[in-house]
Amino acid sequence: MPAFSLGAPDELHPAARPAGLAPVSPGAIDWAQGMRASALAGLLLALALFFASVIIATIGLILHLRQGPLALLLFLASWCCMVAAGVLAVRFYRRRRPEATISPSMGARLGVLSGLLGFFFYGVPQALRLVLFHLGGSVREAMQKAIEQSAAQSPDPRAQEMVRNLMSPSGLAAIFTALVVLVLLVFLVLSSLGGVIGASVGGNKPSS
Repeated sequence: MPAFSLGAPDELHPAARPAGLAPVSPGAIDWAQGMRASALAGLLLALALFFASVIIATIGLILHLRQGPLALLLFLASWCCMVAAGVLAVRFYRRRRPEATISPSMGARLGVLSGLLGFFFYGVPQALRLVLFHLGGSVREAMQKAIEQSAAQSPDPRAQEMVRNLMSPSGLAAIFTALVVLVLLVFLVLSSLGGVIGASVGGNKPSS
């Protein structure tokens, strides 16, 4: 009768690895899973921003709040949603890669991706709404009104000349582009911060 030698426990029961997941070196992100996790977090971010604006506008109508408190409340709610998106991106990635140790830098990268995708998912429908419902004129009028009010509060006599330059089509286009870039940076920075928070408090498994 042939003799069978007993191997080590690791040989008898090799460490299980989720099916379909390729090995990833420590400190690297499996971007196939990271893209899915960040896309889901970005989609939830876009939905949260939409519903937050609707809810806050409804509260303003019911309580007859002025524009200043409503704008501040909307900014705070939006910032919280962006941070939460970064946290969720890390959590979703950890569910897909439970064996992975996620460093703060990895969490920041996942958060940045969720913020970028969230900006895309939220911005594209808004741009389509402006085009389909011909709302560009109202946006331009609102920008002109804001510029004129800022100039009226300035004692500098050159303010009126600056207003005329800014109210030109090229000036308004430059202001609008700068605002879009600024909003994108806010998305990226706050979502990255959320990713760092998610990686730091998520309870990484100690490496053996």
